[in-house]
Amino acid sequence: MKRKKPIIGENEKEIIKCVGLGLFVVASIVLPNLPMALQPIFKMRGNKGLQKLLKNLEKKRYINLGSEKIKLTSKGKELLQKIYISEITISKPKEWDGNWHLIAYDIPEIYRNYRDDFREFLERNNFYQTQKSLWVYPYECKEEIAVICKNLNILPYVIVMTTEKLPNEEKMVAHFGLDN
Repeated sequence: MKRKKPIIGENEKEIIKCVGLGLFVVASIVLPNLPMALQPIFKMRGNKGLQKLLKNLEKKRYINLGSEKIKLTSKGKELLQKIYISEITISKPKEWDGNWHLIAYDIPEIYRNYRDDFREFLERNNFYQTQKSLWVYPYECKEEIAVICKNLNILPYVIVMTTEKLPNEEKMVAHFGLDN
């Protein structure tokens, strides 16, 4: 069964990120030293609009509005993790160096949600799936994969390898639009 995606807007994402960084206290809603990331939201929606966004996030159980400090709930921390992962991009050099980067994983069933998040990242970034848990990419991606795996706590279950040749390479060359 596919998990339901949270319905959350860009403004709410910014608030979640600020709360996650500890930049947001209840007092900052009425003070001029509002975190920089939230100033455009404040200008667009005003104090009442910002308070409404916070109440909606609390209603969705992403944050707890305390007396002084706003804190992320466990659901909010999970969402923050997804936001950070969705913002990770892999830079592509102008020319392909001819190396293939293989990502293999064997993530235990107890980490199914994290495995699904990891697979979604690979799909979203156009990795080529050669087997159920073996993906190929033509550009260096070791650091980005390591960051994601560390955030998802699946680092011990993922391997990144590099090779110059692969069977059925022409399918991958076509998939990525590479000149061989």
